Formats: sequence, C-alpha cells, structure tokens
Amino acid sequence: MQSNNKDRLLAQLKNHGIEKVDNLSEVSILEKLKEATIEWTKNMVAYNTETKAISAKNLESMDIEIKNIILKNNDFYTMFNELLANYPLDNIRDIVINSIAPKLLDKSLNILDIKYRQYQEIIIETIEKKLNFMPEEERATFMNFIEKNRDEIELLKGFLNQLENTKIADNINRISNIKKYIISSFLPDELEKNYKYFFNHSKDKQELIKRLREISNAYSKEQLDDMTKEDLIDILNSIKQKELNDKKDKDDFNKYYELFKKALYNDSQTFDRLVIQVLEDVSDDCLNNLKAKLKNEDSMFESRFQNAQKEWSQIIKK
Repeated sequence: MQSNNKDRLLAQLKNHGIEKVDNLSEVSILEKLKEATIEWTKNMVAYNTETKAISAKNLESMDIEIKNIILKNNDFYTMFNELLANYPLDNIRDIVINSIAPKLLDKSLNILDIKYRQYQEIIIETIEKKLNFMPEEERATFMNFIEKNRDEIELLKGFLNQLENTKIADNINRISNIKKYIISSFLPDELEKNYKYFFNHSKDKQELIKRLREISNAYSKEQLDDMTKEDLIDILNSIKQKELNDKKDKDDFNKYYELFKKALYNDSQTFDRLVIQVLEDVSDDCLNNLKAKLKNEDSMFESRFQNAQKEWSQIIKK
C-alpha cells in the first residue's frame, strides 16, 4: 500500500472514531472497517430493541389510541395504513379482534393482512432506495439481511428512521465505500470472499455453477456457493483438459497399438524409432496400457521395448 494512500485512509478511519491505527497492516485496516460496519448494525438492532421496550412501558395508552382510531373509522384500508405506520401489527390485530363487530371481523382481518404485506414491501423498497449510496456489493449483502428479517417490521421501521438521519446515512456511506475501495484496490483477491452473497447471486457465477452441474455431480450446493468464480473456472478447465487428455490417450492407444503390431516383426530400426516416438508422444497411463496389452499378446514385445528404451535413454543423456 503506498504511503499517501495509507495516510489518507488512516485519517478517514480516525474520523470514524477508530484510534491507534497508524501501524496497521492492509489486512488489519480491512478488519477494522468490517468491525465498524458490524458495530453499526448491532447499534441499530439495539436501538430498535430499546424502542420496543419503551413502547412496552406505554402499552396500555397505545392500545387505547389504536382502539380510538378503529372505532372512529369505517374505511378499513385507510385506517390500517395509518395504524401500521405508527403501531406494531400484533397490537393492532389484538384490538381489532376485541373491538370490531363479529360480522365484520373476518373481513377486517383479511384487509389488515393485505395492508400489512403492502406496507412491508413499501418499507423494504424504501430502505433499498435509501441505500443507493452504498456500493452494490454492500447493498446486496445488507438487503439480504433485511429480507431475512422482513417480518420484524418494527426493526425495519427503526432502520428506515436511522437511514433518514443525514448524519447516520453519511457515516454509513463513508464506511461502506472506504471498505469497498480498500478491498478492490489493495486486496482484490479478497473481494469475492467479503461480498459472498452478492457474488453468489451474480449472473456470471450462476452460469458457471450451471455449467459445472451439467458435467459433474461431485459438488454439493454448499460447496459450490463457497467457491469463488476463479475456483469454478479452474475446475471447469481441469475437467475440460481431462476430457482432452482422455481423448488423446484413446487415440494414441489405438494408433500405436496397430503400429507396434506391424513393427514387432519388422526390422529393428523401424521398431526402435517407433519406441522413441511413443516415449516422446504419449502419457504415462497410455504407455503403461500399451505395454501391458502388447506384452500379453506377444512375449517378445517387452524385451525389445526395454532394449530400445535403454538405447534412447543413453542418447538423451549425451
């Protein structure tokens, strides 16, 4: 890492409150950035957990507010939009069950469920838009976390509230972009490992996995997901090369088997030239298969082959 770049990056890390970083290596700088990102996520979770606890203290007054809104409205669609934006779903559902007339209860609960799913999608889409400052690799990883917690709607509301805070959003922006910059510029081999979710779902990697599955069942889905694109390309190339080698071995075996059968009772010079040609041209596996088959068919073959091979070995040593 060049000195100017390192000084600038270390200064940015210090701006985030990370101290004692002057002597850090490239790997350590990356780890610090990871820790900062993880810490931010933990803080958001803690913030929302605290928010829920505060809400619990005011549960009775909150239930009264929900009930008053329900009793004053006949338009379930508009009413549930308002309630879902301000109160937890479970509380709304409980008050609906205890407040709505029995003949309207099923209808109201169905509408509540529909509006909840709509609101859920709106929250997730809004969060994704708010994250447009992030590198796409970071955004994909974070949105995967959001999707896994899509039913934790109060948690998602808290995330959205924090993303709407300009100072918090700016900090996330700096951390995520610095991390991507460092990995891309100084640790490119670590890029795919650090953004595993993004690369696992990329079109290029999925195409490589598809090609590998078409020719081999040797790897599980988990193994394939753990591989980088470079790993997959290496495996595909090795399989292709093995196919080419196997084809050459088969062709060489058939070719030299016929030539040896003809040369075995020919003059010594012709046989010896053929031995040299085989030793220089075929693989060890192909050579061993040829020798085994011809030895079984004619006892003279092995001694003649060994004599010719000894002469060839002496020639190449000179």
